[in-house]
Amino acid sequence: MKKFRWNDECLQYTLQQMPMIKDHRSKEEVYRQLMKARKTARLKAWFLPSLASIVAVMIVVVISVHSLPFTKQTEEKSDKSVITLQADQRSNMSQPLLSANQYSEFPSHIVTKEALNDQDVAVLGLPDQQSQIVIPISVPVPKHESVKRQLETAKTQIDEQKWGVSKHLLNGVTMVPSRESKRVWLVYVSKQHPVFLEGRVSESLFLSSIEETIRWMGGKKIRFFTGNKEGMKLSHKGYIESMEIPKKKRAYYLYQLSSSHPVYLVPSPQHFPTFLKALRQMQKDASASLRSTIPRGVQIEKVDVQQDHVVVQFTEDSKLDVSPSLCWMVEAILLTAKEFGFRSVTFMGGNVKQIGPYIFGKKIDVPVGPNPMMATLHTR
Repeated sequence: MKKFRWNDECLQYTLQQMPMIKDHRSKEEVYRQLMKARKTARLKAWFLPSLASIVAVMIVVVISVHSLPFTKQTEEKSDKSVITLQADQRSNMSQPLLSANQYSEFPSHIVTKEALNDQDVAVLGLPDQQSQIVIPISVPVPKHESVKRQLETAKTQIDEQKWGVSKHLLNGVTMVPSRESKRVWLVYVSKQHPVFLEGRVSESLFLSSIEETIRWMGGKKIRFFTGNKEGMKLSHKGYIESMEIPKKKRAYYLYQLSSSHPVYLVPSPQHFPTFLKALRQMQKDASASLRSTIPRGVQIEKVDVQQDHVVVQFTEDSKLDVSPSLCWMVEAILLTAKEFGFRSVTFMGGNVKQIGPYIFGKKIDVPVGPNPMMATLHTR
């Protein structure tokens, strides 16, 4: 069929023949109707494709869930097995790492005399896998072995991957107390040890690891040997024949390499003049990786020093409960008290009678060591 082409005159004539239409609405009402129509058109244009996408995603999720052999029990267990320390958060944003009902599944961060039973413990200072900090780790060892043998036994039990630490700086190193005095230790380093080839950071970590280990083992002075020759020459630190272990009064913080690694209590790099100042500082993060151990809402009113014993008094409005973060707080305070030469601590105040196994108003001995890493030492 041939199409008829309309010209302007035809259009004008046709329109003049149509009946007149009157709109009695106001201009405002006409405008509102136009805007409503535009919104409806936009909503239809957005809603229909989005609805189709949502339905598709829901179908995929349903199929995936039914195809996985998970049960509610395993999902809950998985949720409880992850602890996340967000190092980029400031201390005033710190939250408890675990809920209260999860604490029983995680071991203590200190070694007590009662937990040793018929064993002894060797403490090794080990760098983390990112070479950021040296972590003191307690490993159970047989009582009847010599100290030299105990340290060697402890090294063989280290699980670097699982614990997030590195022992390569202690490999090829023999540490033993001298025959003249148990306070003086002899450290024999093999000539092929990596510390002679690696840089300044490795040298610092090496010396810190040796110092931390021998400090916990009761040593006060270190004499170095390369092979059987006295002294040790490092590329950056120079020649070192001996080293005094200074008295360090340190605070304790929380450290975790990643969510798949354990949480540790580690000493601060800086020293503090008084026990109370150390506790005050433990309310703040020491660095991006060292998290505060005294949570927000917990205030220490005073400390009362009584020779080798100290009383820690919390304010009555302190928010104390049985959450893991507060159990770790108590353990961090006990380790800090040991740094300052105290042998026991009594906790008071806070309107609580007990936090975890720690009873308020009762003397608590300072720990034998920090961060026990073997199941035989876990008492909770």
